[in-house]
Amino acid sequence: WAEESILDEYYFDLTCYALYRTAADLIPTDYKLRDLWVRNVGREIYQLLQREGMVKVPSAATVSATASASASAATMTMTTTTAKGLQLTDTIPALIQIMDSFQNSNFIRGYRLGEKNDDVRTGTNIFDQYDNEDINSNTSVNLLVSVFRPATLGSSLQITGEGSRFSTDLISPTLAALFEDQLGLKVEYEGYFVDEEYRPNPKDFFPDEQLLQ
Repeated sequence: WAEESILDEYYFDLTCYALYRTAADLIPTDYKLRDLWVRNVGREIYQLLQREGMVKVPSAATVSATASASASAATMTMTTTTAKGLQLTDTIPALIQIMDSFQNSNFIRGYRLGEKNDDVRTGTNIFDQYDNEDINSNTSVNLLVSVFRPATLGSSLQITGEGSRFSTDLISPTLAALFEDQLGLKVEYEGYFVDEEYRPNPKDFFPDEQLLQ
């Protein structure tokens, strides 16, 4: 790294690895407690973004005044009914604001909502009325988010390779905090590494993308 500062990508990556590696050692076998710790990190980031005015979620009154607008469709596994009179489609602006915040801070190079080859269910159309109905009937809904060159990619690969069942994924728990706070949803998520280039040797694995589901 160029300087010992979290503003340096590589120093930040190493710092995240050290933090999560320490947490893994301090919470060696209680995976529920590990999950709670990771989710609390996401809640802290989500609350910070709200305090800084970087994420704004409409109130139920605002939503009811604009409810005639069409929404969208999609994927994270989410179940249960809404808590604040909002629908799943009402969280789309905040979802995009969170992802834009990560991108604008250079934490990620870019992102994509939805599947790669689906030009309809993406961006502001990531959820639709059918997803609202699924949530209201306690049916799970999935959300796919691709993030490109996250700053913690190296530490995520390292700590995952060590088999600690931990990953320095800051985005998934932050999005989970959004859906939990605004809709009272139970959110489960997984992350996968993606290398778009085919290589004959399976050991030649050089991912530059994380797929969050």
